[in-house]
Amino acid sequence: MVEGQVAGELKLFNRAPEFSLSWKLVLGKSEAGEQTFAYVIDLPSTRLIATGRVNLATGDGVWRIEEGRVDAAVWLGLLAPQLGPVLAGATAKGIFSVSGEGTLCQGQATGKVKIAWREGALIHAEQGWSLDGISFQGEFAIDVANSSLVSASPFELKVGTITTTRFGARNMFVKALLNEQRALAVSLAQVEVAGGEVTVDPFGLPLNPLVVDANLRIKRVGLQDIVLLVPTAGLSDARGRIDGVVRVKWTEGLGFQLGVGNLAIANDEPAIVRMTPSPGLLTGRLPEHFDLLPSWLGPLARWARQVNPAYGNMKDIELGDADLRVKTLDVQLTPEGDERGRSAVVRLVAQPAKEGSAVKEVAFDVNVAGPLNAVLKLGIDRGFTLGVD
Repeated sequence: MVEGQVAGELKLFNRAPEFSLSWKLVLGKSEAGEQTFAYVIDLPSTRLIATGRVNLATGDGVWRIEEGRVDAAVWLGLLAPQLGPVLAGATAKGIFSVSGEGTLCQGQATGKVKIAWREGALIHAEQGWSLDGISFQGEFAIDVANSSLVSASPFELKVGTITTTRFGARNMFVKALLNEQRALAVSLAQVEVAGGEVTVDPFGLPLNPLVVDANLRIKRVGLQDIVLLVPTAGLSDARGRIDGVVRVKWTEGLGFQLGVGNLAIANDEPAIVRMTPSPGLLTGRLPEHFDLLPSWLGPLARWARQVNPAYGNMKDIELGDADLRVKTLDVQLTPEGDERGRSAVVRLVAQPAKEGSAVKEVAFDVNVAGPLNAVLKLGIDRGFTLGVD
C-alpha cells in the first residue's frame, strides 16, 4: 500500500510542445485496506478530478470522474491540425463537461462516461462559415482493454444557426449512435432551410475515412436559396417553394456528388422566376416582323410588314425584365444515365406574369449528359418552345 502524492507534466501534441498538462496523483488507503487514488488536473483550460480504489492483489476496483471540464477553444486549436482541412483554422467556443464511473478488472477500466457541450460554437472566418448555439449530450461505454468506445444510448447534437457564404440554416438536430466499427448510425437528422425543412433518411456515417452517402428529403425549401446554390442556372431571381428527394455523397477525394433524385415546385403557393440576362437566347430564334408580301415588292412589302406580337415579350423575358409565373418545374437526376444517357433533365414551363402578354407559355428543356456535378453549373442554353395567343 502506498500513501503520498506524485506530480508531473503531460505533453500530448508534438506540434504544440509548449502545451502541457500539470497533474498530480494522490494515493492513500481505504478502511478495507484497498489502495485509493485521486488524479487531478487543474488548469484554466482543463479540469479533471478522477477518484477510485483498487485491490492491489487482484487489480479490481472502482473509478469515478468527479468533475471534468475542457475549454473547447483551447482544445480545438490543438486538435484541428489532425482533424483535416475542414476544421484547420477554425475556432471554437463553449465548455465540454465530462462525468462517469465504472469498474477496474485486473487493472483495466470499463464503465460509462457522459459528455456534454453547452453554448458551443464553431467559426471559420477564412472559409466563411459558422455554427452557433451548439449543444451536444451523449453517454458512451468504454473498455480500455479493447480500446473500445461506443454509445450507451443515442447522442443528440443541436445547432441553433448555420451560416455560410451561400446560404443559412437553423435548428439542426441529429440523433445517432457510435458503433463498434467507429461509425455513426444516424437515426434522425433534420434542419430548417429557407423556410422549409430538409430531413435525412437513417444512414451510416463512417468516420475514418469520412464518407457521406445519404438520402435527403426536401420539403417546402425556398426556391430563392436553390438559385443561390446554382449561380449559373439561368435564373437571377426566384420565389416559391420546392419539394423533392435527392441522394448526396461526399468523400475527401471526390468531394460533393449528387445522386439519384427529383425536385418539383410545390403547388400550394405561386412560384415566380426571372431569367439572368441572355440577349438573343429567345429572340434569336424569332422573327421581329412577319413579311406578308415578297421583298421584291420593295416599299409595298415593307408597308405590309407586321410586327411579331411575341417578340417584345420574349425580349423582356430573355433580358430578365419580366417575371415568369411557373406552372411546372421538374428536375430528374440520374447519375448513371437514363435510357437516353442523360444524367439530369430539367423542364420549366411558365407564363409571363404581366397581364396582356402575347406569349401564352414558355417551356425550357435542359438535358445534361456526363458527370452529374455539371447540374450545379446549369445554364438554360437548350431548346425552348412557346405558345402565342
